[in-house]
Amino acid sequence: MAFVFDGAAGQRVRAAAAAAIEKYHAPGIAVGVVVGDDLVFAEGFGLADIESGEAMTADRRQRVASVTKTMVGLCSMALVDEGRLRLDDRIVDHLPEIVFDGPAETMTVRHLLTHTAGMGEAPTQAALANTVNPNPEAKAMPGGFATLYPDGILIEATPGTKWAYANHGYALLGEILIRSEKASSLQEILERRIFGPLGMRDSDVLDEQDARLTSCYHHRTNDDTRALLERAGMKPPDETPIDGHNIRGRFTQEFNKGMCAAGAAQSTIADMARYASALLKRGAGIVRPETFEAMVAPQWCPDERMVSWGLSFARTPRSGRRTFGHGGAYFGGWNTNLCVIPEENIAIIQFMNIMLDTPGPIFSRIIRAVLDAKATEYAEPVRDPSLLDSAPGMYECTPGRLMNFRLSTKYGRVQIYADEGALFVRSRRGPWKSGARLLQADASDPLMTVVEQDDGERPQVLLARDASGRVDGLRCDDLVQMVRAQE
Repeated sequence: MAFVFDGAAGQRVRAAAAAAIEKYHAPGIAVGVVVGDDLVFAEGFGLADIESGEAMTADRRQRVASVTKTMVGLCSMALVDEGRLRLDDRIVDHLPEIVFDGPAETMTVRHLLTHTAGMGEAPTQAALANTVNPNPEAKAMPGGFATLYPDGILIEATPGTKWAYANHGYALLGEILIRSEKASSLQEILERRIFGPLGMRDSDVLDEQDARLTSCYHHRTNDDTRALLERAGMKPPDETPIDGHNIRGRFTQEFNKGMCAAGAAQSTIADMARYASALLKRGAGIVRPETFEAMVAPQWCPDERMVSWGLSFARTPRSGRRTFGHGGAYFGGWNTNLCVIPEENIAIIQFMNIMLDTPGPIFSRIIRAVLDAKATEYAEPVRDPSLLDSAPGMYECTPGRLMNFRLSTKYGRVQIYADEGALFVRSRRGPWKSGARLLQADASDPLMTVVEQDDGERPQVLLARDASGRVDGLRCDDLVQMVRAQE
C-alpha cells in the first residue's frame, strides 16, 4: 500500500515538534515531508528569532551544512558517468601541489566520498586546536583552496582501512571538481548540475548572510566541552542565555572558500523538497539510475544492522526501514536532517535554528511521527554468561588522533563492566559517564546490543570476538571501531 500523509500524520508531526521544543529547549523547528514529487507538509514551529518573537516558518533559509556533501557527491558521480573522473583516480595525481604526510599514494576519489581516506578532523596536529576554538572568527582562514593547506595534510591510516568523518576530504573533492569542470567556483557547478535543473532558486553555496536566514542559537557549553577547551589552553566562553536556555549565536563566514564543498550550502524546505524528490527518483537526471544505486549501496558497512556509508550518503536503519540521507551541524548554530525512505517513496526534511550536542532524539521523534512508528523497546539486559566473563575491560579507538577526534571528544575511552549479572558501559565523557545498561538488541545474536539512555535513543554497540571467543573490540553506531586497550 502506498504511503499516505493525511491529517492525522500532520497532527502527529505538530505534536512531536511541540514536545521536542519544550523538552530540548529548541528555539524553532521547520519540517517538510515529501511524497514522490509532492511536498505534502511544510510547517514551522517555535521561533525563528527569540528576541523579536518572530515565528519560525517553512520558507525561512537554513545553513544545511554537511548535507552539502551529498550534492558534491552527486556532481562527482556525474563526472564519473561522463568518463571525466574515475572512482579509482589517485588524489595525488589530481592535486599534485598538496603535501601529504603519510601513506597517501593509494588515496582515491572513492576514499574521499566514503570518509576512508585516512585523514581526520584537522589537516595537521598543530591545526587541531582551531577545531575546538569557541571563537569562529579566530579560526577562519582567508582565501581559497591555495591557502588552505600551507603545512600539508597528515594521513594517519592507510586509505581504505579505517572510517573517520573528514570535512577536509570533501574540500579536496570540491577542488578536484572545479579543476575537472574548469569552473570558476563550486557554486557554478552546483547551479548547472543541481540547483538550476531542479528549480532550487533559493539555494547556493556562497556562504553569505541572507535576510531570510533564521537567527541561530546554542546552549551553554557543557562540562565535557569546557574541560576539553581548558586542556587545549582555551578559555571557555562566558555566555548568558537570553531566555534561560538559548544563547544567541552570530553568522560568521567560518569557511575558507576552499572548504565550501564540506558544508556551505543554504536552502529552504521547498528547495530541499525538490532535491529530495530527485533522490527518490534515483538521481533524476543528475546521475544515471545505476550510478545512484551504487551511491546508496553499502561502501563501508561493518554490519547491515547498523549505520553504514555509501558514496557521500549515510545509510541508517530506522523503524524497520533502510533509509539514506545526511545530517548537518553548523557552529553558531543550526542543525539539519535529510532522511529519504525509498521503500515508502517519502523524504523528511528538518531544520532547527540551534546547534545541539545531540540533535538525534529530536530528528528521530519527528521521523517516527511521520511514519506513525513507535520507538523500539528493548527490555532484556545482556546476561550471556560468556559475555559477562569475557567482555569487561577498557576499549579505545585504533590509532589516529585526528581521525579519532570526534569520538574521543564525545565519549573518550569506554569501559565495559558487569554488575548484578548484567553488562554495562561507561565512558569518560558524554551520556554514558555514569554508566548505562547494555540491552539485548537481537535475540539470535548475543553480540548485538543497544545502550539504554534517558533521551529514548538506543545507540547500537556490536561486540566483536576473537578466534578464542574473547570479546576484543566494539563497533558503534558512530561507525567507529574500538579495540581492547592493552592491559
